[in-house]
Amino acid sequence: MKRYHTLALRELFAQKMTSFLILTAIVLSTMMTAAVGQSAGVLAAMREQQAISIGGDRYATFVQLTEEQAQVLEQDPRLSYAGRFVPLGDMELNDQLSLDLAEYWGDGLKTRPTYTRLVEGRLPEAPMELALPEDALQFLGFFGEIGDTIRLSCSKALRHGIVLNAYDYTAEFTLVGVTESNFLGYTGGHILGLAGEGTAAELLPDDYLYYSVDIRTAEKKGFQEVVDDLCAQLGIHELDTLYNIPLLNALGIRYATEAADSELAMMDDIGFSWLLAVGILVVALILLAAGLVIYNILKIAVSQRVRQYGALRAIGAEKGQLYTVVSVEILLLCVVGIPLGLLLGWLSAKGILSAALSQLSPEMFLAQDTEQLQGLIAANSEGQWAYLLLSAAVTLAFAFLAAAPAARFAAKVSPVAAMSGTNVKVKRSRGRTRKIRSFERYYAWLNLRRSRGRTVITILSLVISITVFIALQGFLSLLSVAGSVSEHLGDYSIVNQVTGISPEELAAMEAEEGVAFVAAQQFSLYQLDGQNRPVGIETDVALGPGETFQMFGLNDRWVEHEFAGQLTAEQLAALKAGEACVVRNPLPITVEGATYGTTHVEEGSVITVAGKELPVLLSLSGYDGYFSVGNSGFVNGVQVLTSDRLYPQLTGTDAYAELRPKLDADADREDFDAALEQFCQRVPGTSTVSYEQTDRQMAESAAQINMLAWGLILFIGLIGVLNIINTVYTNIHTRIAEIGTQRAVGMSARSLYRTFLWEGAYYGMIAAVIGCIAGYGCAILVEAAATDELRLVFPPLIPMAEAAVLSLAACLLATAVPLRKIAKLSIVDSIEAVE
Repeated sequence: MKRYHTLALRELFAQKMTSFLILTAIVLSTMMTAAVGQSAGVLAAMREQQAISIGGDRYATFVQLTEEQAQVLEQDPRLSYAGRFVPLGDMELNDQLSLDLAEYWGDGLKTRPTYTRLVEGRLPEAPMELALPEDALQFLGFFGEIGDTIRLSCSKALRHGIVLNAYDYTAEFTLVGVTESNFLGYTGGHILGLAGEGTAAELLPDDYLYYSVDIRTAEKKGFQEVVDDLCAQLGIHELDTLYNIPLLNALGIRYATEAADSELAMMDDIGFSWLLAVGILVVALILLAAGLVIYNILKIAVSQRVRQYGALRAIGAEKGQLYTVVSVEILLLCVVGIPLGLLLGWLSAKGILSAALSQLSPEMFLAQDTEQLQGLIAANSEGQWAYLLLSAAVTLAFAFLAAAPAARFAAKVSPVAAMSGTNVKVKRSRGRTRKIRSFERYYAWLNLRRSRGRTVITILSLVISITVFIALQGFLSLLSVAGSVSEHLGDYSIVNQVTGISPEELAAMEAEEGVAFVAAQQFSLYQLDGQNRPVGIETDVALGPGETFQMFGLNDRWVEHEFAGQLTAEQLAALKAGEACVVRNPLPITVEGATYGTTHVEEGSVITVAGKELPVLLSLSGYDGYFSVGNSGFVNGVQVLTSDRLYPQLTGTDAYAELRPKLDADADREDFDAALEQFCQRVPGTSTVSYEQTDRQMAESAAQINMLAWGLILFIGLIGVLNIINTVYTNIHTRIAEIGTQRAVGMSARSLYRTFLWEGAYYGMIAAVIGCIAGYGCAILVEAAATDELRLVFPPLIPMAEAAVLSLAACLLATAVPLRKIAKLSIVDSIEAVE
């Protein structure tokens, strides 16, 4: 032997089983980190793709801009993208939906990929060319072909949604394309139609020819600062900034929640700091589990060779040389194991995606066909090689960190102590005498206590696997950005503002088979006279110019949906009983120097309506939301909301303007649709919108993320099980001589099996308890990421039970498999066993 490096290589071949186990641990560790990194990269890319499909490839949109303002945005170096489009107005299709026309410039259509998928024809290019979705053509009653003329009557309003100085026009367009129906806008009451560039110049007067600009900032970190600066620099009103919240959340871009207005109904952001904390925690647990496996096996292997190291020290070996032997051994194993692990990890991640693709339709990934879906996955998988290189570096670093204690132990071996064989001190403690009911169980417990360090490492490996399994299942709720879109009330929206819907019709619908409940609201709009007093109802609320007075009567279901989280139980009961009200104040708007919407009713005050004094339980202002019938939008004014029990007394009518039925999960929708059709025939002027397709499209959008994430979770669970088997197998294999001695003094093979199975069961049970507690802690962090509030949550019992059963089964399996072979060895061979 010329160098100690040669000794390291010979040791690897001489101790084949230990080398194989360490190599397996390195391969599994690299495979785990590579697959997790690769899959996580694809998941992140797919999550971003989902957000783009929902809200477009833009961070925010400035609306109602002049030519000069649009040019400043297009030339600002802080923006990586600024694409303008011109809103052409909207056309009411029914009481629920309107067709919104927009003229996109340049490559602006690329920011709206979901709305540009063609069924036939092409996208518009020239003035007065039009592309409409299939559902819009159905609502318009158009049965023509590509190239035919469509006559549309639209209205263009200023102040994006608050109707002031609307411009009405009728024009003829040439249909050049039919796009796929997109139901994501149904909850907001919008269907998007596309017009060719130059259309706005032919249709709109100069006062109404304003622009909207989609933007993306060059730096994600400074997004909000750039937006604030642009608004101040260009004098953009705060209501004229729309945030694409799904994409901002997906990319982890911070934004001012209180300023985040959006054309989509959004919830608050998901608490990015907590989300980052959960992600770091999961990755740290995975890496720690990998390092513990390597440490455990290598520590056992070095402990077995302590006499050999003592002999080397006796013949002149220095501490650094022994340290080098162990380090070179781990390096040689890494040279073989890491490339193999990278390959297996990459193939495993690819297998997860392939399995998901084989089970899902392309529509779930918002793709037209399988070929487009394969291209989408391939595009999202590109650029993920950095994860492979990072996983190799991390595994190598953790392997050396795991080997460091064993190498230090080998370097510090005393030649005298090592060669004398007195390296174990036995301490006996006095204890009370008790009856042993099961010798195998008692002996298994003694074995755990005999080598506490090894026991702790093994249990800790199990605990980490269980914790990661539970944490990742909870992490699913944060992966999909579809949750950024608020839920709608009911499965259908049924509106009639012509004759209204009688209480008898409401009762009949509630009695329909399969109907879980029906939320209902009544509505009356009162214009002001010359003295700014509402015409048709008396009130002491002092109203301002340009405002309106609106009364809403909500049934109990609607009241609970809107205010259960904002009012106390006593206040909610008072509102339902018709003894109080909620007031939504108008928005203050300045047009040409004149300010409208200045009325403000304070919370806690008392107002009088139709001679009835009503305490104001809640006062809503600014961005607190507004109330409307169907999707008719917000008409600026004072909105007074009370119970449908009181509404008839105040307004003199008991008719409902809108019903929102919710069906049972097992309800027959075809039967209900038939009953709804009969309802529309009985009540003329009724229009309906079903949210079934909206829900289906949103659910399919989220399904792509969940399926890939479940593949990742199951893969990590499998790797965890293999790590358990590897660790327990090592513990048993290094005790072959001990097993032979036990057999020699009379232990039967059956008793041997029971002893080690009890030992494995103890590992599984102890780890399950600790792992479930740690997993619950992760569940709290996951919930904090979703709500941005740290609080106790209900324990995830199902994931806990799954993890406990899986870990216990893995421990028993890991114990039984090697025992089957070892128990067959002769007693003499077992005692003399050498690797």
